[in-house]
Amino acid sequence: MKLLVALGALIVAAGVALVLMMSRNGPDRAPESAKRAPPVTPSPVVANDPSAPALPATAPTTATAGSDGTKEYMVGGVKIRDHRGGDNKQIDLPPNPHPAESRELPSELTHDISQQIRRQMNACATAIPKDVRGTKPKLDGQLTVAIHDHKLTVTDMALQVRDVDGPSADALKQCVQDKSASYVSSAPDQPDLDNYGIAITFALP
Repeated sequence: MKLLVALGALIVAAGVALVLMMSRNGPDRAPESAKRAPPVTPSPVVANDPSAPALPATAPTTATAGSDGTKEYMVGGVKIRDHRGGDNKQIDLPPNPHPAESRELPSELTHDISQQIRRQMNACATAIPKDVRGTKPKLDGQLTVAIHDHKLTVTDMALQVRDVDGPSADALKQCVQDKSASYVSSAPDQPDLDNYGIAITFALP
C-alpha cells in the first residue's frame, strides 16, 4: 500500500514538472530580449527665430548647452535643439517646415525653378574631376524664393555638396550660387509671397 502511494505521488510530481517545462518553452512565450522595445533616438527640435535673417548660406553656429543641457545651435535663422544622445553631426542646412495652415505653392512652379538649378548644377559639375568624387556625390540645398508681380525669383540659397573631396566641393557650390541668382519662373496666377522654402537634392551627373 505504501509503495502504491509513493508511486502515485511520484507520477503527480512528474506531471507537474512537465507542465511547468511546457509553459516555459511554449510557442506563445517570447524571450525576455524580444519583449524589450528598441531604444528610440529623439530627433532634433527646430524653432524659427523671427529676429534672424532668412536662410543665409552659412555653416551652423557652434553648439552650446541650453538651460536643460540640450545642445542648441543656429542654422540659417532656425534654432536647433538637439536632444539626440552621443556625438551626432550637426544639421548643416535649414529645415524646411511648412505648417498645415500655411500657403503651398503649386508643384509645377517649384519644380520649374528647381530644374533650372539642376541644369546649372550639371553644367558646373563638368569641372569636377572624377578622382575627387565618391560613390554618391550630390548637391543638397534649401532655396528661398519670392513672388512679386507674378514672377518667382530665388532670393537666397543654402547649399551643401556631399561626397566630393577638397576645394572642388566649394567650387561647385559657388558656381551654382553665382549662376542661379538671376533665375525667374512665371507665376501668373500667384499673389505676392516672401521667403518660401524649397528643399532640393540632386545627384551629380
